[in-house]
Amino acid sequence: MSIKNVLIVEDDSRIAGILLKTIEKMTTFSVIAITETAVEAIDVIDCFSPDLIFLDVSLLDSSGLDVLQHIKQSIDQPAACVVMLTAAKDPQIIQTSIASGVFDYILKPISFNRLTQTLQRYLDYCARLDSKLTFEQKDVDLLLGAKISSEQCITNKSDHPKGIDSLTLDKILAVIKKDPLIFFTADVMSDTVGTSRTTARRYLEYLLSINSVRAEIEYGTVGRPERRYVCK
Repeated sequence: MSIKNVLIVEDDSRIAGILLKTIEKMTTFSVIAITETAVEAIDVIDCFSPDLIFLDVSLLDSSGLDVLQHIKQSIDQPAACVVMLTAAKDPQIIQTSIASGVFDYILKPISFNRLTQTLQRYLDYCARLDSKLTFEQKDVDLLLGAKISSEQCITNKSDHPKGIDSLTLDKILAVIKKDPLIFFTADVMSDTVGTSRTTARRYLEYLLSINSVRAEIEYGTVGRPERRYVCK
């Protein structure tokens, strides 16, 4: 496989350094530039056509969403794969990014394991594109990062415990299944489906108890640790 050129667009030098060290541990990647602004990022993208871009949402001069829009509107070259990076948990930003076709979306603080998983999935993505002349549904699912099957994220409605309503559970499952690679906190889920934070957490914990989702602890810079949930 050819070396994949990577652009890091991140105005926090500490995070940019972590990304650089992690990415360059894998010999199949080469970081061609680190930029702090949208203007610099667009210049690098137009001149060097990177294969993979790690793009912060909040930049010094603009929003990373503006850079993403530029990439998607480019007609001179194939669009690069973009991994969005943000500490913001705004459902609107997540929705806009996913609708724009990002390859992945990683919330800060960045988990080393999560970042490594993204890099490996990108390499698998490239290998499948290089090796396949035609595709079956399973190949397309893998390219899109789908990690669920028709038997996953499904519960037996007749066995729900007290306090778990089927309609609300279906709404939460629909959100999780639509974005199987996105981690959701109780706050984000409550905003997305229109429930209270306490209710969202109860349903997410129920899904965790029946092994339909997995959870990891997010350690922020302030406040208590918080669980993030993702479909298994």
